[in-house]
Parts: sequence; C-alpha cells; structure tokens
Amino acid sequence: MKPDSLHPPLKQASILKNLRCAYCGDELSPETATRDHVIGRRFVPKGKLNAQWNLILNACRQCNNRKSDLEDDIAAITLLPDLLGQFPHDDVAAMEESQRRASKSVSRRTRKPVQQSDEHLTIKGTLGPGVNVSFGLISPPQIDEARAFELARLHLTALFFWQTYNHDTRQGGWWLHGFHPVNTARKEDWGNAAMRGFMQATHGWEGRLDAVTADGFFKVMTRRHPSAECWAWALEWNHSMRLIGFFGERAPAQDIVNGFPPMGWKTVHASSTRTSRSRLEVLLGENDDTLFRRL
Repeated sequence: MKPDSLHPPLKQASILKNLRCAYCGDELSPETATRDHVIGRRFVPKGKLNAQWNLILNACRQCNNRKSDLEDDIAAITLLPDLLGQFPHDDVAAMEESQRRASKSVSRRTRKPVQQSDEHLTIKGTLGPGVNVSFGLISPPQIDEARAFELARLHLTALFFWQTYNHDTRQGGWWLHGFHPVNTARKEDWGNAAMRGFMQATHGWEGRLDAVTADGFFKVMTRRHPSAECWAWALEWNHSMRLIGFFGERAPAQDIVNGFPPMGWKTVHASSTRTSRSRLEVLLGENDDTLFRRL
C-alpha cells in the first residue's frame, strides 16, 4: 500500500483503533492488545510530549514489550553528551535527566549501567624488530547498530500503518518488499559521506511524511522515489543520533548507495585475526543540513 503525503498536527495525538497489531499484523484480543505510544513517552525527555503530536495505536503485548526494551538503553545513550561533555542542545532539564537515565538504564551492549559503558580499545603492533607500540582509544557508550535499526523499523512501520489506515475497516497497511538501513551517526558525524550522499540524492523526492515533535527531540521524514516503489527515510532521536535508509524495492536504493562517495576509512592495524580501521568524524554545517528540510 502507498502512503499519502501527510503532515501531522503538532498539538494533538493521532489515535488509532486498529484490530490487528500495527507491527506484526496479528489479530488482537482483549488478552493480547496493548496501547502503544509510537514515540515512547520515556524515549524523549520527560514532559516533551505534553501538548505535542504523537501516534497512539494498538499493538500486541510481545511487540510492545520488544519496542520498550529497545527504547530503554537507546534513549539513555542518545541523551548523553559527547566525549567532551558537550550536549547537542541547551535544554537544562534534559541535560539533568540524561544523568538519571544513564544510572538506571543498562546498556545491552556492555551489560553495565549506561553511565559505566564507555568503550575502550587497545591496539598493539610493531614498528620494527624489537619495537612494540600500544595505544588506547576511548568512546562514549555505544548503541548496538542492529538494535538501533530495529527500533527505527518499528517507528517507520507504525507511521506507515497510520498513513495507510482506513477508519472504517480499522486497518492499516505495510510496505511491500524490504527494509534497507544505510547509516547511523551521532551529531559530530552528521556530515559523513553517507549522510551527505543520502541528502543530495533524495532531497528532491516527493515528501510523504514530515514530522518534528517533542520540542524537536524526535524528527522523521519519508520521501517517495520519482519512479520506483521505494521510499527514503530518516529519523533523528534526541538531537543526537540520526539514522537513514530506504524501504520498498531494493534495487533503486542500492543504485543510490553505490553512488555515495567513499567514507574515508583508513586501516590502523591489520593482523591475521583482526583489522582495525578509523576515519575522522565530519561535522555538518547548518546551511548544509537538508535532511529534514523540504524544498
């Protein structure tokens, strides 16, 4: 099914009374049905969804619980400052809340509280006979990429379901073909080659959904390919993390990705068992940021 071009109101929720789970399609019963806030009320800072748009629909208990589990540590990590202690926003209440979340949420990647989940990497090698070198790298808590893309898929599935929802039959639709993630990046790397290539390739496509809510702590867009059954999508979570990709037909999406400039990875260390690569993060200037800016 094809979504209409919709731009949601900013001050009230859209509420569906669907009879099947919006995520898996299973028929719902009083025993299995739950109400789901697609943008979790605890996914963004406390109170940010008051008098702001959200989508509320029915989901089976299993899908709702899985989505809630994904939201927990992902929300805590995306609310954290960068390695230098800089926040991507100036909201004092959200800054204070980030510390509370970090102490209570457990990183599914490290199995430790988020505030204790900085990641360390030691690289050892040789410069020549008898000359050994070793250096360490540290990064803020990281999100497992597969989990991030799965939460993105659930967000987009619910939004597509809403866009195709029929109030008479109380049924929405799901896109055909596949879900094709491309890249995730923290704010300090929003200017990387994949992000820039994606923005340039899809900026002129027809807008299907544009939403900024929770005082800007949640953004989403989808755009339709000019000639194929393929949509570009992007999400921004908590002013911190962006995710991009496509859903629908894979071939036109792959053609676009193949045209992206190289990411600039350089090999730091290579051995028979392990290869380490690095690249410089690339900031994105405000004037160059067209990801959520419509023509």
